[in-house]
Amino acid sequence: MLLLGLAIVWTPFLLLLLSLAIARLTGCEVNEGRANPCRIAGLDIGGALYAMMVMGWLVLPLLPFMALSLVGGAVAGIVALVRALWP
Repeated sequence: MLLLGLAIVWTPFLLLLLSLAIARLTGCEVNEGRANPCRIAGLDIGGALYAMMVMGWLVLPLLPFMALSLVGGAVAGIVALVRALWP
């Protein structure tokens, strides 16, 4: 259940990063204004890149939950480290 929540919270951010990475690697232009044509191997993926880029707007309301997941992960890691090192 926790992993499902983490996936829901972090997916928009990861899609935004993926769209930016694909656009940079292929030399395509991507922005929130409109879908720009982007041909890769004969396929136009401009619409998909645009949709992935616009998903980044969902990061704003999810930002507190993303921060909580990072803090929770850090606390869990410290607790696990202390338990492993404590005699």
